[in-house]
Amino acid sequence: MKRMPLVSAAAAALLLAGCGAESPEAEGLDPAAPVAVSVAETAGVPSAYLNYGVQQGFFEEEGLDVTVDVSAGGAAAVPGLMSGGLQLAGSNTVSALLAVEKGLPITMVAPGTFGSETEGEDFSAVLVAENSDIREPADLAGSTIAVNTLENIGDVTISAALEEHGVDPASVEFVEIGFPDMIPALERGQIDAAWEIEPFVTIGAESGARPVLWPYVEARPGLMVGSFLATREYREQNPEVIEAFRNGLEATAASVAEDPDAFRAALPELARVTPEVAGSMTLPQWKSEIDVESLEFIEEQMREHGLISEPVDVETVVAD
Repeated sequence: MKRMPLVSAAAAALLLAGCGAESPEAEGLDPAAPVAVSVAETAGVPSAYLNYGVQQGFFEEEGLDVTVDVSAGGAAAVPGLMSGGLQLAGSNTVSALLAVEKGLPITMVAPGTFGSETEGEDFSAVLVAENSDIREPADLAGSTIAVNTLENIGDVTISAALEEHGVDPASVEFVEIGFPDMIPALERGQIDAAWEIEPFVTIGAESGARPVLWPYVEARPGLMVGSFLATREYREQNPEVIEAFRNGLEATAASVAEDPDAFRAALPELARVTPEVAGSMTLPQWKSEIDVESLEFIEEQMREHGLISEPVDVETVVAD
């Protein structure tokens, strides 16, 4: 497939490497003296979700003072992680495995977003303009599709989903545009299709855009898309922070699952969307355990489509 930058949204590679030296046992933090932690997470629902957990006090209860740094994507956050400006970073799984192959000392400490199990009910979709001649996945052959970062989770899952529909991904040209800028580019006819995540899927639908492909669920139902990363050194030296962060994420996931309407009510402030968009958008799933089978699927797709040249042992990417 052809890939060329159009409007740059991110750079760099991301994450993960294995376990290394044995870590000291986590003993827990003191909520009365919280540890300051800077965490990058992707703009849209992923960062809104993390901010919701902060807003609800779930991380504070674990002894963490979390500051959320909204990023363009996992690849854009890795330099901050490596420089020490960030302690943790939300990243899609492709960026994580790319970083591992490049030898960066990064490890996956927690899962992020998951796709749905049902086609047509996912938080990611490929959209076309209302008057587009593209009506079904087969029509995407020969088209130009915008993704937020080239050679990443967007084009990898789109390619896998297209193959499920008998479309050669090599016939598609991917161009790089930030999520907020995709719908205007679509309306101007600058691109044929746009790969969006929520809330931009719903915002696009409000302007007349139509979904023709659901890459995550059509590539692999229930796909683990997101993850949280740390450097190997930080994880080994701060096991209690990692454990506290995981506990905060788990409490946030349980809260959203139990009362999604409360999360939706917070989205206008956290994601800067209208109440109407917040009420109708499709939410990702969040789980407490890293899905190694999803990582194995992504690694296989990355090799198949030439993003990595050597196999990556995903078991070594996941932190204990």
